[in-house]
Amino acid sequence: MDATGHIATGRQAPEMRARPHGVALRLLALGGSALAWLAMVAIVASVLVLNARDSVRHETRAAFQLANAFATLRLPTSFARRDMMAEAASIAADIETQRHVSAELRDAAGRPVPLRLPPQPLPDSAPGWFTALIRPEPLSDLIPIAQYPNVLGVLEIRADPRDEIAEAWTDFRRILPLLAATALTAIGVTMAITGLVLRRLGLLGAALERMRTGDLDHPAPQTGLTELAALSDGVNALAAHLAAQRAENRRLQARMMTLAEAERARIASDLHDGIGPQLFALQAAVGQAEDRARSQTDPALSAALAAVSRHAEAIRQSARAAIDDLRLTPTEDADLAEMLQELLIEFSDIAPQVGITLDAAPGLAEPDEAGQIALYRFVRESVLNALRHAAPQTIRVGLTQREGALVASVSDDGSGPMPAGRRGLGQSGMRDRASALGGRYLPPRREGPWTLTEFHLPRPPDQGPAR
Repeated sequence: MDATGHIATGRQAPEMRARPHGVALRLLALGGSALAWLAMVAIVASVLVLNARDSVRHETRAAFQLANAFATLRLPTSFARRDMMAEAASIAADIETQRHVSAELRDAAGRPVPLRLPPQPLPDSAPGWFTALIRPEPLSDLIPIAQYPNVLGVLEIRADPRDEIAEAWTDFRRILPLLAATALTAIGVTMAITGLVLRRLGLLGAALERMRTGDLDHPAPQTGLTELAALSDGVNALAAHLAAQRAENRRLQARMMTLAEAERARIASDLHDGIGPQLFALQAAVGQAEDRARSQTDPALSAALAAVSRHAEAIRQSARAAIDDLRLTPTEDADLAEMLQELLIEFSDIAPQVGITLDAAPGLAEPDEAGQIALYRFVRESVLNALRHAAPQTIRVGLTQREGALVASVSDDGSGPMPAGRRGLGQSGMRDRASALGGRYLPPRREGPWTLTEFHLPRPPDQGPAR
């Protein structure tokens, strides 16, 4: 069996191939990048919100304290002879123009006192959810406006963080697109690196697939990645080991075929030396008995002896056919083309009504002994099948070089190949010989008016150039 036979079985049983399972690496990389980005956004957003809340609290508290001190210092005492409400209105107006604070002046009845303020631009507003996240605790203080002995009103100073919150929201909105761009860039880089790794793994997968189908002549390429270099080296080492094992198996199989051929020749020689003389002696004895029977004019005995003689002749012919089938008739020193030419001459003597020709390309590489025997047996079996079953007028035998292989072909213009169900042991034997030698046997098929069968035999690795 071929050293890669366990790999090549995938071509005969596709359902045995491993089915994809697990999670795709691209999906895993994409999901991991997205989760990492979401975690980064959550962390950055939390840090921004906490910093903004702390900043708003400190800014508004400082502004509130300054406004409170400002109002306390500028407000006249209750014994001063001045317009206290006008002074308080001026102070409130000044406070209203400041950031982060607001002021409201109310009279003794609690009614707001209008303030003369310059036009103020409307501050930007932040979303309610953002405002709720960073709004600090409210700060307010009431300063009474009194002129002894009466209380004229009250000045309320409040912290107003709206503008500070709006600024924080503006910064937050500017950072979010940067985060999104950074995330997309990181995901893109991650997917690009993942695609690169997958392409390199695909090269190794293709090399393993070629190994599975029996192609061990193309090593796995180096991927350029240090982490995959050991894997590439391992795949190539495995391919080299399988190739060595396959070559050794083919050498042993070729040796077995050579030994089997030698054993067939020995059996043929034993049959020839053992049965031949006995059959000759039997026919001689029967001939003498027939002469005596004719001299005694015994018709019944003569007829019986004639039948024995016919059967002995049939046995002799069968034994000769078996001996011829067991051994190769050409001389050992003849090349393949000469062996085939002598074989076709014998077939022409057997079937003179059939035109049998040999077309051997010049300068062909001579196969080794096992290959020579396999091609010879292929041509012999194929021509015999055509003569026995197809009744052809013409049989053409070809021997040529094609794609680094020696190709023997037999074509005939007979009635066509036998049905698949009637194919016997001859084709199985040729297929086994081809497999043992690393070649291919193509069974008879119809191509136009011709029936064609081929035997492809690869040139051995140590075979020199064609002679």
